Amino acid sequence: MYVIIVAFYSSIVFFTTALRHETKQTLQHIPELWVQKLAGGRLTPFPQYITDSIQKWQGIKKIVPRYWGYQFDTPTGAVFTLMGMNDIKDLPFLINISDKKINTKFPIKDDEIIVGTGFLALRGLEIGEKMTLLDAKGNIKSFKILTSFSAESDLLTKDLLLLNEKMAKNILDISENNSTDIAIYLYNNQESENLARKIDQNFGGIRVVTSTQLASTYQTLFGWRGGIFIYGILLSLLAFGVLAWERATSLQTDERKSLAVMKALGWNINDILTFKIWESLLFSLTVTFLGIWLGFFYVFFLESPFLKNFLVGWSVLYPNFTLVPYVDFSSIFSIFLVSILPYLLATLVPAWWGAITDSAEAMK
Repeated sequence: MYVIIVAFYSSIVFFTTALRHETKQTLQHIPELWVQKLAGGRLTPFPQYITDSIQKWQGIKKIVPRYWGYQFDTPTGAVFTLMGMNDIKDLPFLINISDKKINTKFPIKDDEIIVGTGFLALRGLEIGEKMTLLDAKGNIKSFKILTSFSAESDLLTKDLLLLNEKMAKNILDISENNSTDIAIYLYNNQESENLARKIDQNFGGIRVVTSTQLASTYQTLFGWRGGIFIYGILLSLLAFGVLAWERATSLQTDERKSLAVMKALGWNINDILTFKIWESLLFSLTVTFLGIWLGFFYVFFLESPFLKNFLVGWSVLYPNFTLVPYVDFSSIFSIFLVSILPYLLATLVPAWWGAITDSAEAMK
């Protein structure tokens, strides 16, 4: 039971730590600023004149208009992300997680599309086959599946449909002089907050999101989902508490006799307590190392069955991502602290109680 509790607690710690590390690594490659136009609190097409005005400001390296939206797929009941792009280099973080063969296919033609692995699986399609989408006027558009994103990029691309900008505008009903929003790259990322305030002061109905804010939002999101795992952690702590309480309040007959024999041989109370502490320390260390190994194997080799489904299973289409093994010192320290310290403390009470009990009475 001790091993199972440690393994359960370790798996929760490893999973949440690796997930947050993965998110942090991915967000390192995003632009410094995202700028969107709002009306009534809702996203509206971003006008070209604002893009042209901001482009003239100092400190701006590049502005990339983005064309994207959501496409409901009636046959599967899933919602896909549709994006238009003429050059994949405009989003460098996508290059880092996409298949190299995709980079040589740009610009893609009007009748071609690149899809995520989730779309292929749900639709039962293969690369090279035809697929259809409805444009903004309800007309059927046919596309050849050029290729798909690699499975390693599923965390970001499993639900992605990538077209060229012209066809994306047609399907999403974006006019020629508008975009969905813009991404801004800066020469000095330390100026992102200042530039964000400047944009907000010069244009009305604008929402500016910095890379720092976006990273914080994702960390909060995973923190909230990780908060669900807090129940699992509390369950582990409760189990540790019950185990420690049982250990502290009960002393088996064999243990009492063993302590009585020690006293009869001349051991004093300090000797008995020292012996029991070392005995419990070796036992708890062995159990903890075994539990950590089982938790690591469960998360990074078995890919966290049940835990992963609990995190993303609410979606019709969710990424079958594989977490890269990542363990930091604080994670290991927390496992050892929760696993070993309560058990050691719980050892002192029955050991002390047995040590002060009369030897003759203990042998009954």
